[in-house]
Amino acid sequence: MDIAAKQWKQQLQFQLQGKDYESLITLAGDIPILPFYTEENVKSPYTITTTTEVAVSLFVSDKEQTLKRIEWWQSLSVRFFVLTLHPNLTKETVLQWLPSSLPYLLADTLTVDTTNYQNAGASVVQQLAFGIAKLQENSLTTKPITLKVGIGSTLLLEIAKLRALRRLLAEQTPALPFYLIAEISNRGLSLFKSTYNEHYVQLGYEAAILGGADYLLPKQPLFFKKNNLTTEKEQVNTIRQLAATRKASAMNGVYAIETLSYELYKKALILLEQVQKQGGLKTMLKNRNLQRQIAEKAQKEQEHFNKLYHSYLLQETLPEQYTRKEWDFFPFGNHKDQLPPRNLWEPEK
Repeated sequence: MDIAAKQWKQQLQFQLQGKDYESLITLAGDIPILPFYTEENVKSPYTITTTTEVAVSLFVSDKEQTLKRIEWWQSLSVRFFVLTLHPNLTKETVLQWLPSSLPYLLADTLTVDTTNYQNAGASVVQQLAFGIAKLQENSLTTKPITLKVGIGSTLLLEIAKLRALRRLLAEQTPALPFYLIAEISNRGLSLFKSTYNEHYVQLGYEAAILGGADYLLPKQPLFFKKNNLTTEKEQVNTIRQLAATRKASAMNGVYAIETLSYELYKKALILLEQVQKQGGLKTMLKNRNLQRQIAEKAQKEQEHFNKLYHSYLLQETLPEQYTRKEWDFFPFGNHKDQLPPRNLWEPEK
């Protein structure tokens, strides 16, 4: 340990007034978060230079309406679209009348969508390992890999997660280009009439940009409300403002980020090997080992969240909640799904 690190630790020990330094170490997603990091903690730095662009999701059901919406977004300099097609439309038909000068991604042609793992409560390591395992079980072609990833509220871990994911993809599929599409998770969003959700979403945007997402989708903070152009435009502008002042390259060499990213990367490789030994992701899903492992991590996170929630109640009064009459969508998960999404606030509703 160098002199500066020793001085920091001595100062912390003094301020703890006899308590153990180890008491400052916390666990998040099975990863220890240290009070401070030094160059000694960095085992294998990884450089990222990705610049994040905003992307917009569109539901395609009518040709004229879709073209008008695309033209409107183009006027606001949006250049990437994720399209979900009406069941009566085919990919071939839609692509014929879309402007050929813009890049599109059809939602059902994503190579891998890992957002269901995050929304179900999987740990960060599980999200990484299961995402790569799912990718390996797909029949890859020469086309670019597009991977959608959910972003939670733990800023440091989410930044490190994306950086670890880029590293894993670069190593596991070295011959194919890849793009990460980030979306803020519903898992930590609440029904409170406060600014909590706005802060949660903005924190997620920052994590996605600093972590190195290629594209970032705007998020409606009132996740139980229908989207509208005004709200979506505001969120697009927020992403643009953040992306103008924050770059993934700024995290290169940051001791905490480099350390956490490498730890996640290594733990994900270990879990990936375990998945392969169990017959792969499809086998684990079929025999419900995947669901069980994710549910165990989700329960631990829920217990930690409940503890913080009840500690808060001892000091503060919670704001008013949106009632069922104000919901456009049911805000919680469909528990008939194989991996049902679980909102952390759901037990308190």
